[in-house]
Amino acid sequence: MFELREFSIANFYTKMKFLNLLTIFTLFLVQSECSKILVTYPSISKSHIMPLQSLAVELASRGHDITFFSPYPLNKQVKNIRDIKIPFDEADKEFLNEVTGNPKAANIFNMITKMNSLLFRTSNDTLQMPEMRKLMKEEKFDLLIVGYVMSESMFGLADHFKCPSILFSPASTFSLINQAVGNPLAVSGTPHMMSAVKKMDFVGRLKTFLVTGIELVVTKYFKYKSKQVYDFNFPADRYRSLDESLKNISLVILNYHFSSGVVRPYLPNMIEAGPLQVKPKPSPLPNDLRNFLDGAKDGAILFSLGSNAKSTYLPKNVLQTLLKVFSQLKQRVVMKWESESLDGKPDNVFISKWLPQDDVLAHPNTKIFISHCGLGGVIEAKYHGVPIIGLSLFGDQHANADNIVKDGWGIKLDISNFQEKDFKNSLSEILNNPKYSQTVKRLSKLIQDRPMNALETATFWVEYVLRHHGAPHMHYPGADLNFFQYNSFDVILFLIALVYIFMKFVKFICVKMCCGGSRKTKKQKIN
Repeated sequence: MFELREFSIANFYTKMKFLNLLTIFTLFLVQSECSKILVTYPSISKSHIMPLQSLAVELASRGHDITFFSPYPLNKQVKNIRDIKIPFDEADKEFLNEVTGNPKAANIFNMITKMNSLLFRTSNDTLQMPEMRKLMKEEKFDLLIVGYVMSESMFGLADHFKCPSILFSPASTFSLINQAVGNPLAVSGTPHMMSAVKKMDFVGRLKTFLVTGIELVVTKYFKYKSKQVYDFNFPADRYRSLDESLKNISLVILNYHFSSGVVRPYLPNMIEAGPLQVKPKPSPLPNDLRNFLDGAKDGAILFSLGSNAKSTYLPKNVLQTLLKVFSQLKQRVVMKWESESLDGKPDNVFISKWLPQDDVLAHPNTKIFISHCGLGGVIEAKYHGVPIIGLSLFGDQHANADNIVKDGWGIKLDISNFQEKDFKNSLSEILNNPKYSQTVKRLSKLIQDRPMNALETATFWVEYVLRHHGAPHMHYPGADLNFFQYNSFDVILFLIALVYIFMKFVKFICVKMCCGGSRKTKKQKIN
């Protein structure tokens, strides 16, 4: 009996030692899987940054240590996230509201030039920040994630920290991204996001070809400007070139989903993981906004021109028309208005400088979204099954609005010729014709029917890159070729040269044979 008890106690302690070792090993394993990740997004658009912030929060919840540089830090502190604000004056982007205030007179080319200049300056300012310089001297990182918006120069940080890099695109892919990783342009089968091509017939392919060609030329200029920022911050005697840094991108995450309308080929290291800004479960709304929407028994309408364009810059006649029509509705209106007050505001209108757009669209009483048709808002509306009235302003917004009309879940109005009758009819059409709601709800099912949601997909692939130390096995050899090599122009020219030489040789032989035969004939005749 005593011997049995002694054996049991000894066995118990043995098991306890084993469990302790197992616990220590598990803790070590978990700790080793948690990585230090540097995220930079020198964008002037808050809506572009929000999807990447959602991914950062998810990664932080899994124990990863995130350092995030952006002009728009999170509203509240999140565990494992160190938010560092990029100095940026909102007044610097006021020129974007030129098109809001006077769409016809706005100089779009001048606006694009100013915007790109501001973006390059913001990228350089980010790399020159004392906080960034301190990180570069004192810390190490396991991964770099760069939010792409003319921010190619940021990829020099991957070389500095000797870590893999991931490019995050706020939308679909661009020519520069395709060139960096070697992804096919697919010009013959994929409409360009700026072309609003409805059908890839000859005219559609011609239009796409021309727009893509223009983009490639413009991209060369943008890359030249990025190279100046890159070379200033990452001297050639200590760092690899910009081209080499771009070719070493391990993964591209696109805040896009093929159900949004454009299907295109992708390499294994290009992942569609959108919309990241859409929460699997909506966040609680502020009390005043929640009560306003909950009380909208006849439905609610959301009005927002996004994070860049401001409603306060709307032409007076457009604003007066909006408010007049809103006042005649039995629906309630939630309006993004960047001021404390709005003269003539009807009682059924709720105004706020900033709105949790995704959460408002998720509310069951939201029936229509009046939008500038930025891609982020379009995808959010589609995800939640809310039809759109489009007031596109510039850039890809016009093509997005055209696609909404083409797909049958919205109406496009011309803000430069905004008429009360057209606006009334558009609201009445969507509210009373169920086809718009039915169409967008069908599209909503398409975007939600997937093996993993957007955040799970993006998180998996970020951790995949970490687990496999940059995942070099996904690198496409075509990314290392220049434009002529990638398109086999050198091979084609070589074959043409061979055919030319061969034809010359055949001609030479024929001439020799013919000349030789004629000489023999002449000689026989003389004899």
